[in-house]
Amino acid sequence: MTTKKRLVESYDIEFNSLTKTLKMNLVLDEEAIALILQTTPGARMSPDDVRIQVLDLLERSIYLNLPRSNVQ
Repeated sequence: MTTKKRLVESYDIEFNSLTKTLKMNLVLDEEAIALILQTTPGARMSPDDVRIQVLDLLERSIYLNLPRSNVQ
């Protein structure tokens, strides 16, 4: 059985119990970056633009995966 390669990997995970925050480094491979670039048609994106787009997609994904009763 082969395992599917992840587009995004995370490393150096730290949970701060005092602030209740999770910190990690994300690594996106070339395919992931290409897919991110496709989410903004026609735009040339700098690395910072890609970072912002990744954060926007992550936030939307969190909200989309909430049970309907929790959606605000």
